[in-house]
Amino acid sequence: MPPPSRSVVPPVKFMFDPRNRSQFLNFAGLFEGGLALAAVGVGWLLEINPLEHVSWSWPAVGWGLLGAVPTFLVFYLTYRFPIGELRKIRDFLSQELAPSLSILRWYDLILMSLLAGVAEELLFRGVLQPWIGELWCNVLFGVVHWITPLYALLAFVIGSYLSWTMTVTEPHNLLTPIVIHAVHDYLAFLMIVAMHRRTTAVPPTSENAD
Repeated sequence: MPPPSRSVVPPVKFMFDPRNRSQFLNFAGLFEGGLALAAVGVGWLLEINPLEHVSWSWPAVGWGLLGAVPTFLVFYLTYRFPIGELRKIRDFLSQELAPSLSILRWYDLILMSLLAGVAEELLFRGVLQPWIGELWCNVLFGVVHWITPLYALLAFVIGSYLSWTMTVTEPHNLLTPIVIHAVHDYLAFLMIVAMHRRTTAVPPTSENAD
């Protein structure tokens, strides 16, 4: 007699869909949350408390809001009017990031911006800068934001600027670069989404126009 047949259930394969709102938010949350945990864990091993220089201060928040103006202005000009290598950066962001951001709601973008601002500043300015110094901290900041060599250079410059903004309040307050980072990301996300929706909008047909 032939052996009894057994039904073979195919394994379930999880495919990450960056255009699925829940999956994209979960991925972003896990990634940025992982950076925050890394900041706390690495800081504990190095005996560096990344929260030591974070304290609520209206002047620190105010400087953070003002400090986001020049960074976003640079982003606006380079994204709106790309020249040379800048076009590669815009093409990457518009093709790889814009479709995912465009499915999010406005409060999703705020949450992502806050997570990025807090997690990345705790790790880079809160732990790595006291450990390896401002220069190498921002070199690493540029490397991990590598899309093109020019983008990495811009990230290094912005990282150096964020390090400097810690010194505008007394005592030095990490809250200022956190606010700058979060506000800059939020405004940049809004601009990327707006341009994406504008370029992908379906033009009205002659019938609809009538």
